[in-house]
Amino acid sequence: MKLKSFALTSLTFCFAAICGTPSVQAATLTTIVDGISNARAVSFGPDGSLYVAEPGIGGNGNCQPSPSTLFQPICAGNSGSLVKVTPGGQPQRLFNNFQSIAEQPTGNQGAGIQDVQFDSQGNAYLLTGFAGYPGNRDLESLNLGANFPIPEQQLVTFPPSTPDKVLNTPLLAQLFKADLNTGELESIFDFGKYEITNNPDRGDVVTNPFDLTVSGDTAYVVDGGGNTAYKIKLDGSDFQAIAIPKKVLSASSLPPLPPGQELPPGLVEILPGGNIAIQSVPTGGTIGPDGALYVAEYSGFPYPENESRIFRIGDDGNPEVFLDGFTQITDLTFDEEGNLLVLQFGDESQLQGDLRFLPGSLIQVAPDLTRTTLVAAGEGLESSAGIDIGPDGQIYITKRGVGPELGSVVRVDGIVAEKVPEPTSILGLLALASVGATGAIAKRKRQHKLGELLAKAEIV
Repeated sequence: MKLKSFALTSLTFCFAAICGTPSVQAATLTTIVDGISNARAVSFGPDGSLYVAEPGIGGNGNCQPSPSTLFQPICAGNSGSLVKVTPGGQPQRLFNNFQSIAEQPTGNQGAGIQDVQFDSQGNAYLLTGFAGYPGNRDLESLNLGANFPIPEQQLVTFPPSTPDKVLNTPLLAQLFKADLNTGELESIFDFGKYEITNNPDRGDVVTNPFDLTVSGDTAYVVDGGGNTAYKIKLDGSDFQAIAIPKKVLSASSLPPLPPGQELPPGLVEILPGGNIAIQSVPTGGTIGPDGALYVAEYSGFPYPENESRIFRIGDDGNPEVFLDGFTQITDLTFDEEGNLLVLQFGDESQLQGDLRFLPGSLIQVAPDLTRTTLVAAGEGLESSAGIDIGPDGQIYITKRGVGPELGSVVRVDGIVAEKVPEPTSILGLLALASVGATGAIAKRKRQHKLGELLAKAEIV
Protein backbone atom coordinates (compact mmCIF):
# COMPACT_ATOMS: atom_id res chain seq x y z
CA MET A 1 0.00 0.00 0.00
CA LYS A 2 1.32 3.41 -0.92
CA LEU A 3 1.39 5.91 1.91
CA LYS A 4 -0.92 8.83 1.46
CA SER A 5 0.83 12.12 0.76
CA PHE A 6 0.00 15.03 3.07
CA ALA A 7 0.47 18.45 1.51
CA LEU A 8 -0.15 21.70 3.33
CA THR A 9 -2.63 22.55 0.63
CA SER A 10 -4.90 19.80 1.96
CA LEU A 11 -5.66 22.06 4.93
CA THR A 12 -8.40 24.64 4.68
CA PHE A 13 -8.23 27.73 6.88
CA CYS A 14 -11.50 29.59 7.32
CA PHE A 15 -12.72 32.72 8.99
CA ALA A 16 -16.11 33.58 10.46
CA ALA A 17 -17.13 35.94 7.70
CA ILE A 18 -16.97 33.27 5.02
CA CYS A 19 -17.28 29.81 6.52
CA GLY A 20 -19.20 29.78 9.80
CA THR A 21 -21.46 26.76 9.96
CA PRO A 22 -24.53 27.47 12.11
CA SER A 23 -25.98 24.83 14.37
CA VAL A 24 -29.73 24.27 14.53
CA GLN A 25 -30.32 26.15 17.79
CA ALA A 26 -27.61 26.43 20.37
CA ALA A 27 -24.49 27.81 18.69
CA THR A 28 -22.57 28.68 15.57
CA LEU A 29 -19.58 26.47 14.82
CA THR A 30 -16.91 28.37 12.92
CA THR A 31 -14.36 26.17 11.15
CA ILE A 32 -10.76 27.19 11.81
CA VAL A 33 -8.87 24.34 10.11
CA ASP A 34 -9.85 21.07 8.47
CA GLY A 35 -8.32 18.19 6.54
CA ILE A 36 -6.88 16.55 9.69
CA SER A 37 -6.51 12.76 9.78
CA ASN A 38 -7.84 11.14 12.98
CA ALA A 39 -7.72 14.52 14.73
CA ARG A 40 -7.09 14.50 18.48
CA ALA A 41 -6.26 17.30 20.92
CA VAL A 42 -6.47 21.01 20.19
CA SER A 43 -4.29 23.39 22.21
CA PHE A 44 -2.72 26.84 22.13
CA GLY A 45 0.92 27.84 22.37
CA PRO A 46 2.23 30.81 24.35
CA ASP A 47 2.30 32.96 21.19
CA GLY A 48 -1.39 32.26 20.50
CA SER A 49 -0.80 29.66 17.79
CA LEU A 50 -3.30 26.83 17.55
CA TYR A 51 -2.02 23.23 17.49
CA VAL A 52 -3.89 20.11 16.40
CA ALA A 53 -2.54 16.63 17.05
CA GLU A 54 -2.73 14.49 13.91
CA PRO A 55 -2.02 10.81 14.67
CA GLY A 56 -2.10 9.99 10.97
CA ILE A 57 -3.44 6.99 9.07
CA GLY A 58 -0.76 4.37 9.69
CA GLY A 59 0.64 2.73 6.58
CA ASN A 60 1.76 -0.47 4.89
CA GLY A 61 4.14 -1.63 7.61
CA ASN A 62 3.71 -4.43 10.12
CA CYS A 63 0.37 -4.85 11.91
CA GLN A 64 -1.00 -5.89 15.30
CA PRO A 65 -4.53 -6.62 16.55
CA SER A 66 -5.77 -3.89 18.90
CA PRO A 67 -8.42 -3.84 21.63
CA SER A 68 -9.16 -0.26 20.54
CA THR A 69 -10.47 -1.64 17.24
CA LEU A 70 -12.11 -4.78 18.70
CA PHE A 71 -8.98 -6.71 17.71
CA GLN A 72 -8.95 -5.65 14.05
CA PRO A 73 -5.35 -5.13 12.84
CA ILE A 74 -3.76 -1.70 12.93
CA CYS A 75 -0.67 -1.19 10.78
CA ALA A 76 2.37 1.06 11.00
CA GLY A 77 3.49 3.89 8.75
CA ASN A 78 4.85 7.42 8.83
CA SER A 79 1.82 9.64 8.26
CA GLY A 80 1.41 11.64 11.48
CA SER A 81 2.17 15.28 12.24
CA LEU A 82 1.45 18.24 14.47
CA VAL A 83 -0.58 20.89 12.68
CA LYS A 84 0.13 24.51 13.66
CA VAL A 85 -1.95 27.57 12.74
CA THR A 86 -0.42 30.94 13.65
CA PRO A 87 -2.60 33.80 14.97
CA GLY A 88 -2.33 35.24 11.46
CA GLY A 89 -3.77 32.06 9.95
CA GLN A 90 -0.57 30.64 8.47
CA PRO A 91 -0.52 26.82 8.26
CA GLN A 92 2.44 24.58 8.99
CA ARG A 93 2.95 20.89 9.70
CA LEU A 94 5.57 20.03 12.31
CA PHE A 95 7.04 16.56 12.88
CA ASN A 96 5.81 15.63 9.42
CA ASN A 97 5.84 11.89 8.57
CA PHE A 98 5.79 10.97 12.25
CA GLN A 99 5.30 7.35 13.31
CA SER A 100 1.65 6.27 13.12
CA ILE A 101 -0.53 3.18 13.36
CA ALA A 102 -4.13 2.81 12.10
CA GLU A 103 -6.63 0.41 10.59
CA GLN A 104 -6.00 -0.58 7.00
CA PRO A 105 -7.09 0.09 4.35
CA THR A 106 -9.53 2.62 5.88
CA GLY A 107 -6.92 4.65 7.80
CA ASN A 108 -9.39 4.95 10.70
CA GLN A 109 -8.60 4.80 14.43
CA GLY A 110 -5.10 6.28 14.19
CA ALA A 111 -2.61 6.48 17.05
CA GLY A 112 0.50 8.65 16.95
CA ILE A 113 0.91 12.26 18.05
CA GLN A 114 -1.94 12.72 20.55
CA ASP A 115 -1.37 16.07 22.25
CA VAL A 116 1.04 18.98 22.74
CA GLN A 117 1.10 21.32 25.75
CA PHE A 118 3.35 24.06 27.12
CA ASP A 119 4.78 24.91 30.52
CA SER A 120 5.11 28.38 32.07
CA GLN A 121 8.48 28.87 30.37
CA GLY A 122 7.07 28.18 26.91
CA ASN A 123 8.62 24.71 26.64
CA ALA A 124 6.60 22.23 24.57
CA TYR A 125 5.71 18.67 25.61
CA LEU A 126 4.54 16.06 23.12
CA LEU A 127 2.43 12.97 23.94
CA THR A 128 2.25 9.94 21.65
CA GLY A 129 -0.23 7.05 21.74
CA PHE A 130 -0.08 3.39 20.75
CA ALA A 131 -3.33 1.33 21.13
CA GLY A 132 -2.03 -2.16 21.69
CA TYR A 133 0.34 -4.49 23.52
CA PRO A 134 3.45 -2.34 24.05
CA GLY A 135 5.79 -5.28 23.55
CA ASN A 136 4.87 -5.14 19.86
CA ARG A 137 6.27 -1.62 19.52
CA ASP A 138 9.89 -2.58 18.75
CA LEU A 139 12.44 -5.33 19.42
CA GLU A 140 13.62 -3.79 22.69
CA SER A 141 10.07 -3.71 24.05
CA LEU A 142 9.37 -7.25 22.79
CA ASN A 143 12.44 -8.60 24.59
CA LEU A 144 11.45 -6.73 27.76
CA GLY A 145 7.92 -8.15 27.56
CA ALA A 146 9.24 -11.71 27.41
CA ASN A 147 10.20 -11.36 31.08
CA PHE A 148 6.74 -10.34 32.35
CA PRO A 149 3.37 -12.13 32.45
CA ILE A 150 0.50 -11.51 30.02
CA PRO A 151 -3.12 -12.46 30.91
CA GLU A 152 -4.25 -15.70 29.27
CA GLN A 153 -7.20 -14.10 27.46
CA GLN A 154 -4.86 -11.52 25.92
CA LEU A 155 -2.71 -14.26 24.44
CA VAL A 156 -5.80 -15.39 22.52
CA THR A 157 -7.02 -12.03 21.22
CA PHE A 158 -3.93 -9.82 20.80
CA PRO A 159 -0.72 -11.74 21.54
CA PRO A 160 2.89 -10.55 21.24
CA SER A 161 4.34 -10.28 17.76
CA THR A 162 7.17 -12.38 16.47
CA PRO A 163 10.48 -10.46 16.19
CA ASP A 164 10.07 -9.97 12.45
CA LYS A 165 6.55 -8.52 12.91
CA VAL A 166 7.14 -5.79 15.51
CA LEU A 167 5.86 -2.39 14.43
CA ASN A 168 9.21 -0.56 14.58
CA THR A 169 7.57 2.50 16.15
CA PRO A 170 9.83 3.30 19.15
CA LEU A 171 8.57 6.90 19.43
CA LEU A 172 5.01 5.83 20.30
CA ALA A 173 3.58 5.57 23.85
CA GLN A 174 5.94 8.20 25.24
CA LEU A 175 6.01 11.70 26.76
CA PHE A 176 8.66 13.98 25.28
CA LYS A 177 10.02 17.44 25.83
CA ALA A 178 9.94 18.75 22.28
CA ASP A 179 11.88 21.42 20.41
CA LEU A 180 9.38 22.68 17.85
CA ASN A 181 12.13 24.45 15.90
CA THR A 182 14.48 21.52 15.37
CA GLY A 183 12.13 18.58 15.88
CA GLU A 184 14.39 17.20 18.63
CA LEU A 185 12.64 14.98 21.20
CA GLU A 186 13.82 14.25 24.73
CA SER A 187 12.03 11.31 26.36
CA ILE A 188 10.60 12.00 29.82
CA PHE A 189 8.49 8.88 30.36
CA ASP A 190 7.95 5.63 28.46
CA PHE A 191 4.39 4.38 29.05
CA GLY A 192 5.00 1.24 27.01
CA LYS A 193 7.83 -0.01 29.19
CA TYR A 194 6.04 0.95 32.41
CA GLU A 195 2.88 -0.89 31.36
CA ILE A 196 4.91 -4.01 30.56
CA THR A 197 6.77 -4.03 33.86
CA ASN A 198 4.00 -2.80 36.21
CA ASN A 199 0.53 -3.09 34.58
CA PRO A 200 -1.08 -0.64 37.07
CA ASP A 201 -4.72 -1.70 36.53
CA ARG A 202 -3.83 -5.42 36.66
CA GLY A 203 -5.80 -6.04 33.47
CA ASP A 204 -4.61 -6.57 29.93
CA VAL A 205 -1.09 -5.32 29.21
CA VAL A 206 -1.98 -2.50 26.80
CA THR A 207 -1.24 1.20 26.56
CA ASN A 208 -2.64 4.15 24.64
CA PRO A 209 -1.69 7.54 26.18
CA PHE A 210 -4.49 9.83 25.05
CA ASP A 211 -4.51 13.20 26.83
CA LEU A 212 -1.90 15.57 28.31
CA THR A 213 -2.24 18.48 30.74
CA VAL A 214 0.70 20.52 32.02
CA SER A 215 0.38 22.46 35.28
CA GLY A 216 3.31 23.86 37.21
CA ASP A 217 6.18 21.36 37.17
CA THR A 218 3.94 18.36 36.46
CA ALA A 219 2.51 16.60 33.43
CA TYR A 220 -0.83 14.81 33.86
CA VAL A 221 -1.39 12.03 31.34
CA VAL A 222 -4.50 9.87 30.86
CA ASP A 223 -3.84 6.44 29.35
CA GLY A 224 -7.00 5.06 27.74
CA GLY A 225 -5.42 1.69 27.01
CA GLY A 226 -3.84 1.17 30.42
CA ASN A 227 -6.86 2.58 32.32
CA THR A 228 -4.43 4.73 34.29
CA ALA A 229 -3.83 8.40 35.13
CA TYR A 230 -0.23 9.56 35.57
CA LYS A 231 1.32 12.48 37.41
CA ILE A 232 4.85 12.97 36.04
CA LYS A 233 7.42 15.60 37.02
CA LEU A 234 8.55 17.44 33.91
CA ASP A 235 12.20 16.81 34.76
CA GLY A 236 11.47 13.07 34.98
CA SER A 237 12.48 12.91 38.64
CA ASP A 238 9.26 11.38 39.97
CA PHE A 239 5.87 10.02 38.89
CA GLN A 240 2.68 8.45 40.22
CA ALA A 241 0.45 5.94 38.41
CA ILE A 242 -3.23 5.78 39.45
CA ALA A 243 -5.43 2.97 38.13
CA ILE A 244 -8.99 3.93 37.16
CA PRO A 245 -11.52 1.31 38.30
CA LYS A 246 -13.86 -0.70 36.10
CA LYS A 247 -17.61 -0.15 36.12
CA VAL A 248 -20.05 -2.90 37.06
CA LEU A 249 -23.20 -3.24 34.93
CA SER A 250 -25.93 -5.78 34.38
CA ALA A 251 -25.07 -8.36 31.75
CA SER A 252 -28.32 -7.34 30.05
CA SER A 253 -26.44 -4.33 28.68
CA LEU A 254 -24.50 -6.64 26.34
CA PRO A 255 -25.77 -6.58 22.74
CA PRO A 256 -27.34 -9.78 21.39
CA LEU A 257 -24.98 -12.02 19.44
CA PRO A 258 -25.74 -14.17 16.37
CA PRO A 259 -26.50 -17.82 17.18
CA GLY A 260 -23.36 -19.77 17.99
CA GLN A 261 -21.14 -16.69 18.33
CA GLU A 262 -19.38 -15.81 21.58
CA LEU A 263 -17.68 -12.69 22.86
CA PRO A 264 -13.89 -12.70 22.35
CA PRO A 265 -12.08 -13.63 25.58
CA GLY A 266 -11.24 -10.64 27.77
CA LEU A 267 -13.56 -8.18 26.05
CA VAL A 268 -15.64 -7.90 29.23
CA GLU A 269 -15.27 -9.46 32.68
CA ILE A 270 -18.15 -11.77 33.59
CA LEU A 271 -19.10 -11.45 37.25
CA PRO A 272 -21.35 -13.59 39.47
CA GLY A 273 -24.99 -12.62 39.77
CA GLY A 274 -25.58 -11.68 36.14
CA ASN A 275 -23.21 -8.70 36.07
CA ILE A 276 -20.25 -7.63 33.97
CA ALA A 277 -17.32 -5.28 34.62
CA ILE A 278 -16.26 -3.02 31.76
CA GLN A 279 -13.01 -1.14 31.42
CA SER A 280 -12.96 2.58 32.14
CA VAL A 281 -10.97 3.72 29.04
CA PRO A 282 -10.14 7.20 30.42
CA THR A 283 -9.65 9.73 27.65
CA GLY A 284 -9.74 13.23 29.17
CA GLY A 285 -7.99 15.01 32.01
CA THR A 286 -8.03 18.52 33.48
CA ILE A 287 -6.92 20.38 36.59
CA GLY A 288 -9.88 21.77 38.52
CA PRO A 289 -10.22 25.05 40.43
CA ASP A 290 -9.44 23.08 43.60
CA GLY A 291 -6.13 21.82 42.19
CA ALA A 292 -7.39 18.24 41.85
CA LEU A 293 -7.10 16.15 38.70
CA TYR A 294 -10.41 15.37 36.99
CA VAL A 295 -10.45 12.34 34.68
CA ALA A 296 -13.24 11.46 32.25
CA GLU A 297 -13.87 8.08 30.70
CA TYR A 298 -15.08 6.89 27.33
CA SER A 299 -15.90 3.42 28.77
CA GLY A 300 -15.18 0.11 27.11
CA PHE A 301 -17.26 -2.43 25.21
CA PRO A 302 -20.26 -2.49 24.92
CA TYR A 303 -19.92 1.33 25.10
CA PRO A 304 -23.14 1.83 27.11
CA GLU A 305 -25.04 5.10 26.92
CA ASN A 306 -25.33 7.30 30.04
CA GLU A 307 -22.75 5.26 31.98
CA SER A 308 -19.52 7.27 31.55
CA ARG A 309 -18.06 8.78 34.71
CA ILE A 310 -15.85 11.69 35.73
CA PHE A 311 -13.41 11.01 38.57
CA ARG A 312 -11.80 13.47 40.96
CA ILE A 313 -8.28 12.58 42.12
CA GLY A 314 -7.02 14.63 45.06
CA ASP A 315 -3.69 14.66 46.89
CA ASP A 316 -4.36 11.19 48.32
CA GLY A 317 -4.29 9.70 44.80
CA ASN A 318 -7.66 8.02 45.25
CA PRO A 319 -10.04 8.26 42.24
CA GLU A 320 -13.57 9.07 43.45
CA VAL A 321 -16.62 9.31 41.20
CA PHE A 322 -17.38 13.02 40.85
CA LEU A 323 -20.15 12.84 38.23
CA ASP A 324 -21.89 10.05 36.33
CA GLY A 325 -24.46 9.67 33.57
CA PHE A 326 -22.48 10.77 30.48
CA THR A 327 -21.85 8.96 27.20
CA GLN A 328 -18.43 8.39 25.60
CA ILE A 329 -16.57 11.42 26.97
CA THR A 330 -13.37 12.25 25.11
CA ASP A 331 -12.26 15.45 26.83
CA LEU A 332 -13.13 18.05 29.44
CA THR A 333 -11.92 21.42 30.75
CA PHE A 334 -12.84 24.14 33.24
CA ASP A 335 -13.55 27.69 32.04
CA GLU A 336 -12.70 30.86 33.93
CA GLU A 337 -16.09 30.91 35.67
CA GLY A 338 -15.52 27.46 37.13
CA ASN A 339 -17.89 25.70 34.74
CA LEU A 340 -16.83 22.20 33.72
CA LEU A 341 -17.13 21.67 29.94
CA VAL A 342 -17.67 18.02 29.01
CA LEU A 343 -17.19 16.86 25.41
CA GLN A 344 -19.04 13.73 24.32
CA PHE A 345 -17.73 11.85 21.29
CA GLY A 346 -21.23 10.55 20.66
CA ASP A 347 -24.52 10.70 22.51
CA GLU A 348 -25.26 7.12 21.44
CA SER A 349 -23.18 3.96 21.69
CA GLN A 350 -20.58 3.65 18.97
CA LEU A 351 -22.12 0.27 18.16
CA GLN A 352 -25.20 2.13 16.88
CA GLY A 353 -23.67 4.09 14.01
CA ASP A 354 -20.72 5.08 11.82
CA LEU A 355 -17.78 5.77 14.13
CA ARG A 356 -16.77 8.73 11.96
CA PHE A 357 -20.06 10.59 12.29
CA LEU A 358 -21.57 9.89 15.70
CA PRO A 359 -23.74 12.75 17.06
CA GLY A 360 -21.53 14.30 19.72
CA SER A 361 -22.35 17.14 22.12
CA LEU A 362 -20.95 19.70 24.55
CA ILE A 363 -22.32 19.85 28.09
CA GLN A 364 -21.63 22.53 30.70
CA VAL A 365 -21.67 21.62 34.40
CA ALA A 366 -22.00 24.72 36.58
CA PRO A 367 -20.37 25.00 40.04
CA ASP A 368 -23.76 24.06 41.55
CA LEU A 369 -23.74 20.98 39.23
CA THR A 370 -26.58 22.20 36.99
CA ARG A 371 -26.05 20.57 33.60
CA THR A 372 -26.65 22.60 30.45
CA THR A 373 -26.32 21.35 26.89
CA LEU A 374 -24.41 24.01 24.94
CA VAL A 375 -24.22 22.12 21.64
CA ALA A 376 -26.67 19.24 21.34
CA ALA A 377 -26.35 15.99 19.40
CA GLY A 378 -27.00 16.60 15.72
CA GLU A 379 -25.82 20.23 15.85
CA GLY A 380 -22.43 19.70 14.24
CA LEU A 381 -20.08 18.07 16.76
CA GLU A 382 -19.75 14.68 15.09
CA SER A 383 -17.29 12.30 16.79
CA SER A 384 -15.56 15.07 18.72
CA ALA A 385 -12.18 14.37 20.31
CA GLY A 386 -10.60 17.42 21.98
CA ILE A 387 -11.49 20.73 23.64
CA ASP A 388 -9.58 23.80 24.80
CA ILE A 389 -10.23 27.46 25.55
CA GLY A 390 -8.34 29.89 23.34
CA PRO A 391 -6.59 33.16 24.17
CA ASP A 392 -9.82 34.89 23.11
CA GLY A 393 -11.78 33.02 25.79
CA GLN A 394 -13.72 31.06 23.18
CA ILE A 395 -14.22 27.28 23.13
CA TYR A 396 -12.36 25.31 20.44
CA ILE A 397 -13.18 21.68 19.61
CA THR A 398 -11.79 19.02 17.29
CA LYS A 399 -14.57 17.13 15.53
CA ARG A 400 -14.72 14.11 13.20
CA GLY A 401 -11.79 12.57 15.05
CA VAL A 402 -11.89 9.32 13.06
CA GLY A 403 -10.86 8.94 9.44
CA PRO A 404 -8.40 10.30 6.85
CA GLU A 405 -8.65 14.09 6.32
CA LEU A 406 -12.10 14.28 7.96
CA GLY A 407 -11.09 16.12 11.14
CA SER A 408 -11.44 19.83 11.81
CA VAL A 409 -11.22 22.40 14.59
CA VAL A 410 -14.28 24.58 15.17
CA ARG A 411 -14.83 27.58 17.40
CA VAL A 412 -18.10 27.62 19.34
CA ASP A 413 -19.76 31.03 18.88
CA GLY A 414 -23.05 32.55 19.97
CA ILE A 415 -24.00 30.02 22.63
CA VAL A 416 -27.65 30.19 23.69
CA ALA A 417 -27.83 27.55 26.36
CA GLU A 418 -30.84 25.54 27.47
CA LYS A 419 -30.75 23.83 30.85
CA VAL A 420 -31.68 20.19 30.86
CA PRO A 421 -32.50 17.93 33.82
CA GLU A 422 -29.63 15.49 34.22
CA PRO A 423 -28.37 13.43 37.19
CA THR A 424 -25.83 14.88 39.59
CA SER A 425 -23.53 13.54 42.25
CA ILE A 426 -23.70 14.49 45.93
CA LEU A 427 -19.93 14.09 46.11
CA GLY A 428 -19.54 16.43 43.15
CA LEU A 429 -21.91 19.00 44.62
CA LEU A 430 -19.95 19.13 47.86
CA ALA A 431 -16.59 19.28 46.10
CA LEU A 432 -17.48 22.12 43.76
CA ALA A 433 -19.39 24.04 46.40
CA SER A 434 -16.24 24.12 48.50
CA VAL A 435 -14.23 25.79 45.74
CA GLY A 436 -16.91 27.81 43.97
CA ALA A 437 -15.69 31.13 45.36
CA THR A 438 -12.06 30.73 44.37
CA GLY A 439 -12.24 33.57 41.82
CA ALA A 440 -9.49 33.06 39.26
CA ILE A 441 -9.97 29.64 37.63
CA ALA A 442 -7.03 28.01 35.88
CA LYS A 443 -7.67 26.91 32.33
CA ARG A 444 -7.01 23.30 31.52
CA LYS A 445 -4.17 23.62 29.05
CA ARG A 446 -2.93 27.20 29.51
CA GLN A 447 -2.17 27.70 33.17
CA HIS A 448 -0.73 31.18 32.65
CA LYS A 449 -1.99 34.31 30.91
CA LEU A 450 -0.83 34.75 27.34
CA GLY A 451 0.84 38.09 27.93
CA GLU A 452 3.04 36.69 30.68
CA LEU A 453 4.54 34.11 28.32
CA LEU A 454 5.11 36.01 25.08
CA ALA A 455 8.62 37.07 26.03
CA LYS A 456 9.56 33.46 26.79
CA ALA A 457 7.76 31.80 23.88
CA GLU A 458 9.38 29.48 21.39
CA ILE A 459 8.38 31.03 18.07
CA VAL A 460 8.26 28.53 15.24
